Amino acid sequence: ALVPGVRYDFDSQFGSYPTPKIALRFDPFESLILRASYGTGYRAPVFKELLLLFENPSVGYVVSGNPDLQPETSQSVNVGAEWWPVYWMWCTLNIFYNDIDNLITTTTGVNDANGGPIRFGYDNIAAARTRGLEASIRLPLGPFGMFQTGYTLTDTLDETLGRAIEGRALHRFNFDLRFRHQDWGTEGTVRGNVVGERPFYMDINSDGVTDTLLAEPYSNIDLRLGQRLFDATTLFLGIENLLDAGNATYLPIQPRTFYGGITQRL
Repeated sequence: ALVPGVRYDFDSQFGSYPTPKIALRFDPFESLILRASYGTGYRAPVFKELLLLFENPSVGYVVSGNPDLQPETSQSVNVGAEWWPVYWMWCTLNIFYNDIDNLITTTTGVNDANGGPIRFGYDNIAAARTRGLEASIRLPLGPFGMFQTGYTLTDTLDETLGRAIEGRALHRFNFDLRFRHQDWGTEGTVRGNVVGERPFYMDINSDGVTDTLLAEPYSNIDLRLGQRLFDATTLFLGIENLLDAGNATYLPIQPRTFYGGITQRL
């Protein structure tokens, strides 16, 4: 099957951008699907990237937008496969290459001379590329469960400065464990990821020389449990960022968070 397509974006601030693409699917066997695609892309800066001003003095950082950002455009090639070696096992592999102009990325600054907060912002990289692969496998866990795990290798390059893109990890692992028992009315999810080292570039000593720092790997795990109380009523509880990953310098994300609620279907 050969599928051509085109998307047309009209933005009142940045203008009009058509983005054509073409995709090919070939099934040599019932258990094997091969895919290939080429396409162009467009992404305008969103509100927070342009105008956000968020201060978190208790932690010690500020995130500010950049009204001078330009939209990013890209050309992408993907080649992949889906395979069922046995009926209960599903495997995928995708190889990708992206060539990007005006890539929108985050930037990191250091405390000012008076000990002010760390500043995060947004900027365009004039020319960049990303390439790598994504692989995953999904397995059943008896009649009530499913486990999926995956790995992503992302090699990045800021072609203007000749270095890896800031904040992008080379290695990333993820997993998703799900349980559901229809008769009990119980369901649960455990999902998370392990992210490898990420480069950051800052003038730490205020001497005009940019230093390269590698942020340590981190893990993030989310839990959610739901229990049906009546035919149309469900109680749910959850924890986000179970390991309380994050810091003001390299990973300003929401800390460990507990939540719960009740849903009623009418």
